Amino acid sequence: MRAATRFAVVLSLGALLAGTCAPAFAAQPYEGFWASTKKDCRNDDSPNRMSIEGGNRLYWYETRCRAGEITADGKLGWKMKLACEGEGEKFHSNPRVSIAADGRLVMDNGPVGQAKRQTYVRCEIARKR
Repeated sequence: MRAATRFAVVLSLGALLAGTCAPAFAAQPYEGFWASTKKDCRNDDSPNRMSIEGGNRLYWYETRCRAGEITADGKLGWKMKLACEGEGEKFHSNPRVSIAADGRLVMDNGPVGQAKRQTYVRCEIARKR
């Protein structure tokens, strides 16, 4: 077998193995679309909806945050250090996010809302085809 052909075969096998053995980065349990109620899930303009994307980006109606640090706090709990922007202002927030036994997302000391604790249900969003 010629050296160039051997190299091509080895390179192809290496690419194949790397593709099948590379670890897949699973989404965090808190990622997805959330709302205060199932009714709010259906309202695209609801201020009571939020999404958590890429593990560290949180979006509300008029506020967006990026987590600079996320540390585990229990089996299904995380502490976050957020840098946020909303309504023309920049600010920081240090919430604790957890998944309750009933599947709800609980956010203590979140950057939005009047209450110290917000509880959200997971929204089933239809995927675009």
